[in-house]
Amino acid sequence: MDIITVAIQKGGTGKTTTAAVLAQAAVFRGRKVLAIDLDPQGNLSFALAAQAGPGTGSSYDLLNGDPPEGLIQTTRQDLDVIPAARDLSTISTGRGSARRLQRAVEALSYDLIIIDTPPTAGELQYNALQAATRLIIPLQADIYNVQSLYQITDTARQIQESNPALLIAGIVLTQYDGRSTIARQMREVITGKAAALGVPFLGVTRAAVAVREAAALQQSLFEYAPKCKPAADYLSIYDSLQEG
Repeated sequence: MDIITVAIQKGGTGKTTTAAVLAQAAVFRGRKVLAIDLDPQGNLSFALAAQAGPGTGSSYDLLNGDPPEGLIQTTRQDLDVIPAARDLSTISTGRGSARRLQRAVEALSYDLIIIDTPPTAGELQYNALQAATRLIIPLQADIYNVQSLYQITDTARQIQESNPALLIAGIVLTQYDGRSTIARQMREVITGKAAALGVPFLGVTRAAVAVREAAALQQSLFEYAPKCKPAADYLSIYDSLQEG
């Protein structure tokens, strides 16, 4: 089972968009997909049209031992979601606590599980990496993302000691505008730094208002604007992951 965690220790990098649209791309390709939202903000849950709030099961309940089958919602985007809850921010550490998610999903059967994480290191991100078979690192083409690349790579290397199945699949440059000289220069810098770390470059996703519109309407990008440039970009990245 392919379990992809999308993680970076910085906000505003397109992390949740990357998780959402890759999940939608997998559905578009006919795969059976489960998305797990571990970010207390719950933006992935909203974008994928999951219901979150009092009376609904959540990833907080999953980490506290509830069976996943009772927490899964099938949304109108034809994918399954375990939504976030604000209580995620209260998850405490303890002996073996970073393996909670790994234990919770090991009996599930999906073509792909994709996990969104908070933009900070900590218990939730560690759980997501411990459960994953692959890590995708979303970045933007600016200098402030270089340090974040080093931080998440270092975290992943540490997690690999207890989860040797974890592969750093690569970086994705999001909301990329190649018309800008500085963006092209930063792309060279970031991809060079990634290569030096042994981290592959998966590609770029171009900016388009359709991405924000689809999320606001809780529609799959491949339903709302299937011919837009980001849809083509994310589908190409998803397909390359299947070939790798």
